Amino acid sequence: MVTFAPAPLLAAFERELGLPVRYYGDPERLAYAALGFGRGSTARVWLDPRVWRRYAGLIARGRRPRAPGEGEDTLQLGGDVLADAGGRIEWVYRSTGPEDRPSLAEIVRAAPRSSAPPRR
Repeated sequence: MVTFAPAPLLAAFERELGLPVRYYGDPERLAYAALGFGRGSTARVWLDPRVWRRYAGLIARGRRPRAPGEGEDTLQLGGDVLADAGGRIEWVYRSTGPEDRPSLAEIVRAAPRSSAPPRR
């Protein structure tokens, strides 16, 4: 998992998310730029009803929103990327807002291509 959070926050993300993945910091957002992950407008990120519906759903399931930490940019959009064993990017999903994430089914459908042996 790549995040633009500074290194001191990476351990907090690991604890909070509890996912069995490695965390890498990219505070300069070089990977974000290379992958075409843009920035959202204040209206799209904070005022869009889709975002508030997403937050309401998370709260209903017991997740509590937290205030952004130092160095966190709430307008930076992210996405999801799958790469093959050789590091070749096979699939990219660029989010259009904080609530815009691919479904698990979409990721699974994309995964067989990414897990194939490198082409020779």
